[in-house]
Amino acid sequence: MFAFILILLMLIIASSKAAKKNEFNKEYISKDGTLPIKGIFVALVILSHAKGYFSGEMTGLFDKAYTATQAHLGQMIVAMFLFYSGYGIMEQIKKREFPYVKSIMTRRFPNLLLNYDIAVVFYIILVLCLKLKPPVWKVFLSFTAWDTVGNSSWFIFVTLVLYVFTFISFLPLKKIKSKHYHIAGIAILTGLSVLLVFILVLTKTDRQPWWYNTVMLYPLGFWYSYLKNGIEKLVMRNDATYLITAALLTVAYISSYLSRDNGYVSYFVFGAVFVLCVTLLTMKIEIKSNVLNWFGEHVFSIYILQRIPMMIMDNMGLAKEHRYLFVVLSIAITCAMAELYDRFYAWLSAKIWKPKTQ
Repeated sequence: MFAFILILLMLIIASSKAAKKNEFNKEYISKDGTLPIKGIFVALVILSHAKGYFSGEMTGLFDKAYTATQAHLGQMIVAMFLFYSGYGIMEQIKKREFPYVKSIMTRRFPNLLLNYDIAVVFYIILVLCLKLKPPVWKVFLSFTAWDTVGNSSWFIFVTLVLYVFTFISFLPLKKIKSKHYHIAGIAILTGLSVLLVFILVLTKTDRQPWWYNTVMLYPLGFWYSYLKNGIEKLVMRNDATYLITAALLTVAYISSYLSRDNGYVSYFVFGAVFVLCVTLLTMKIEIKSNVLNWFGEHVFSIYILQRIPMMIMDNMGLAKEHRYLFVVLSIAITCAMAELYDRFYAWLSAKIWKPKTQ
């Protein structure tokens, strides 16, 4: 399994370029600048989910190396998605104010839910073809992302709730025509995000820690957007300030990693330090890769569709008998499905949410 990590590392190294002395990558957190980073982590998500279908222990030398890597990263393979999402939304709110806040519930929320529900229909058809009979209530709840019929759902559920909380937090911008409200909106969103964590923790069903242990990275993205100018003036002043920041974050990373299993707060601290370390690294190193960009552009479809080929091949016994072929085929088929699905949904979305004519 670690061979796949090595291939990914070689791709990253081959497409990376370090900034010159006392210079920095100004596009480190732009839409285009974050695409390859998203691509890296969605590739890690595929590998993590594929490993979940293996039976027995992974005893090979490279398998153990991958298992150690996966154990170290844990839920950090989704951390940047939440952080970047929060940052991007806050950047749009700063530019467009309430019209954008309104669009969260009139377009962003229903667009994501529809996109997800169409994929759920595919999974329902699949489980019926595999002669599985999920309870009707489970099928119904799967359309809300609270439950699942084989697909991944927790990330979508959390994202949808956070969209609602974002709308509530910044709703006063409809009346308050002042950028001074931004910090209050972020503070309210942070409080509501904490509430979501507590609700998920107290839900004594099958809500595993991954349902809530990265939630707070979303409002952290809002705070970074709000404080970005000050952070960049300090950190990107010259290489000396950059290296000092890197040294401090390295110490914080080691410390937070060693204590990350001490509770929800400890895990959030580790997650916060992790996303800041990645952000700091991209300030100095720019990655330009068409392959990683493609993965970054298709994060949702890869995330939501990957289990379809995995479930089919697992039912055929491929995951048990030829696990590496299983991984290769899972990646290849998922990529093909993602490309086709995104083209279809782009057409459908354009039909439903037609741009307003001037």
